[in-house]
Amino acid sequence: MRKRFMQFAAAALAAAALLPQLPAARAARPPDYDTVLVGLAYGSSAMPGANLLNSVGSGYRLGYLDGNRDFISLGYTGETGISVVKTQNVSYGGPLSNGLNGYSDQIASGIVVGCYHLQIPGTWATFEEARTAAANLPGGFPAWIDGAYQVRVGAYPDGGSAQAAQASLALSGTSIVGTSSYGVSVVKTGTNTVLFQFDGGEGRALTVMPGLDGTEKPETWFNKFKYYGGFQFQRVGGGSLTVASVVDLEDYVNCVLSREMSEGWPLEALKAQAVTARTYCATNYGRHRDSKIDICGTTHCQVYSGCGLTGPGTAQAAAGTAGQYIWYGDALAETFFFSCDGGATESSGNVWTNDLPYLVGKADPYEGAVADKTGKYNWTVTFTAQELTSRLNSKGYANAGIVDMYVSETTPTGNVKTLTLVDAAGKRFSFSKERARTFLGLDSIRYTVSGGSQSAPAPSGSYVVAGGGSLSSLSGAYAVGADGTAAPVAGVPYVITAQGTEPLATPSAPAAPPGSAGASGKGVFTITGSGYGHNVGMSQWGAYAMAEAGYSYDQILTFYYTGIDVK
Repeated sequence: MRKRFMQFAAAALAAAALLPQLPAARAARPPDYDTVLVGLAYGSSAMPGANLLNSVGSGYRLGYLDGNRDFISLGYTGETGISVVKTQNVSYGGPLSNGLNGYSDQIASGIVVGCYHLQIPGTWATFEEARTAAANLPGGFPAWIDGAYQVRVGAYPDGGSAQAAQASLALSGTSIVGTSSYGVSVVKTGTNTVLFQFDGGEGRALTVMPGLDGTEKPETWFNKFKYYGGFQFQRVGGGSLTVASVVDLEDYVNCVLSREMSEGWPLEALKAQAVTARTYCATNYGRHRDSKIDICGTTHCQVYSGCGLTGPGTAQAAAGTAGQYIWYGDALAETFFFSCDGGATESSGNVWTNDLPYLVGKADPYEGAVADKTGKYNWTVTFTAQELTSRLNSKGYANAGIVDMYVSETTPTGNVKTLTLVDAAGKRFSFSKERARTFLGLDSIRYTVSGGSQSAPAPSGSYVVAGGGSLSSLSGAYAVGADGTAAPVAGVPYVITAQGTEPLATPSAPAAPPGSAGASGKGVFTITGSGYGHNVGMSQWGAYAMAEAGYSYDQILTFYYTGIDVK
């Protein structure tokens, strides 16, 4: 069990290494809502149809969220499995088509949910009245269209089919209708039986709240994962369905904890992550407003895949820190975190762009105590000169063949700030800050390079100057003598070696760099590193180590985030 747990933890924390760079704007205070809209399918991943299946609780309430994010109920269904589809022709091809969601834009075969309907004249005052009227008609269903209850019949793929049904059913006075480009239908999964239709225009989106009686906390399957709370379905710009998890903030934090750490971690580490995750959500709130969601559930924001891995530990950590955020002065802090730092965190300005006073690099004396548990603490990767040449070429950096690679600049904490590659023509390619890690796909910014020169070689035909730099000739050069006075260099210059002095009659061309094909390194460079992630903010394994050593969650946070308050 121990081995299995640690393997899971390492896999879960891998996602944390991919957290994004500093966003353009920072929230000064938490949002006004306790409900979070977390994007599960949006943009290019928006769906023609999406399935829901009760896991805990039964049935669904159907409605929308008002301006205060209070749920306004419009109707209900007792079905266990429902699907929401856009009101364009879609078809059901089985549980494996369109991912795991069954409904597709492809209409070549399968069960078609058509977008033409027969509308019964008049409107109804309540859902129950419309539902009762619809039950007396074959294929009838209640609809809420622009604020009024209607009764409609059937789901036909074209006007001709609708006209034929109109004649065969002898429904005099009915009209053939559709919806606007914002309409959606709720159907019984795997069928074209419409249970409810909703069209609130651009301003209102269908919200489905699982459970009918509120006696137990619902859990609902969507696309392989179980979720607390409800779901919002919105056709942004009239397209396919943007699906959002409608979840209470503290339930969201509980779920994030179960993915970013692990249920079995020390409670104080989980609490530290809970406050960090809550603050990170707040500072990134509205990041995807163009998609009508608050935050996404991927590593672009924060990993959120429902409640399947939650447990007593994550629930206790979320509840025990409820409402607490990380502040720097009177504004929320940007609470970046990552898996493990390998010995030292890093200042944000040395990795990204902005120097933030609470994201300051420092030596980490705690993390090493659990290095054997991380699965990512020490690592080694090798590159041949040809591999480096090919990588540069593939990314648009034309070069004459790489012969050297070395760390040309480090930060005060010993992390790599600039990595330099040199080609056969002496051209240098330098990658700084985050690119010093991501260009080669390295696990962290804490590493050394062997097989290279380890320092910038002098240009061919030049003299190396102590302290850095080079001279193409000695004309106008000065040297400092033993008595501390400077005098022009005259005569034959010499260098001091272990064997004494050696004259240099002409500028010396450098020997072949150690990593070049003609040197002992034979064109192979070895990168030896420690840690996993961008090294900015809180180390999750460092939090684990500090919690095991007896530190509280607020002590963990004030160590990794300089000068902050937890409140």
